[in-house]
Amino acid sequence: MKGKVIAVANMKGGVGKTATVIGLAESLAARGADTLVVDLDPQANASICLAGDQFLKTIIEQGNTIDAFLEDRFMRGQKDAALEKRIRTNISNVTHLGRQLPLALLASSSELRLVERNMIFTLTKSGMSLDRIVEALYQIIKDELKRTRKSYDYILFDCAPGISVLTEVSIRLANLVIVPTIPDFLSTYGLKSFCSNLWSGPIASQSNLKQPKRLPHVLITRRRPTRDHERTRVRLRSESAKDDTRFSVFATEIPERAAIAQALGTIHVHPTFSQKWRDGTDIMLADLVKEVREVLHGS
Repeated sequence: MKGKVIAVANMKGGVGKTATVIGLAESLAARGADTLVVDLDPQANASICLAGDQFLKTIIEQGNTIDAFLEDRFMRGQKDAALEKRIRTNISNVTHLGRQLPLALLASSSELRLVERNMIFTLTKSGMSLDRIVEALYQIIKDELKRTRKSYDYILFDCAPGISVLTEVSIRLANLVIVPTIPDFLSTYGLKSFCSNLWSGPIASQSNLKQPKRLPHVLITRRRPTRDHERTRVRLRSESAKDDTRFSVFATEIPERAAIAQALGTIHVHPTFSQKWRDGTDIMLADLVKEVREVLHGS
């Protein structure tokens, strides 16, 4: 089935969610997969990385963002508002083997958090419970994706830190949830809680919606050659091997590298994929793509 949905999420910020989304999306696209990035973070970092600040400004002015869709559908009651019309295709400036990457974007803006808050406030005031709001949003996004999935092999959601209404919907819709995690004490402190909330906690048992399809997969990111990072990564792998584990761990690990930060800043030039993801980052991304495909499609 086309249109496999991947949600990249974590309770904590600054762990490499957007870097994971951009790297994975471009690596999938470099292998010929039609790929869509849906930016659900009001910081709009994924949108800026893919579109550039000037083009993103145009996209926002035209109302082609996820927050504009939510505002039209929920606040203005426009039943004919469609996600698909707001997707910008051929968004990438990166080429591979002489071809532009088949990459598309549903952008976000800094207004997303306010729109989400106003949506919840208005619907709650009208008598809807938070659970009912989640269910309604889930059904609308699911219905919208039915059409969109026919056009893309992979759809990646870049979720905001924490568990917002949009993040919960994304996780419930996803065929795979990736949790980028720095292997240190602070970054893993709330990992178990995050990985149980929608899978086995009270939210999961009380909701009318189906639980996520499989356990979340932790991706170790920004790993440094320190004793603390080594101890933590060993602990994470040990915990994932237990019978009552709340998460799996990818074999691929992403080290702290300047090349990754530089790749995310490569917006106004037109590099090839190998020029952008250099110093071995392309190989790591290839390993991650292999694992992701094995999870989604089988070995």
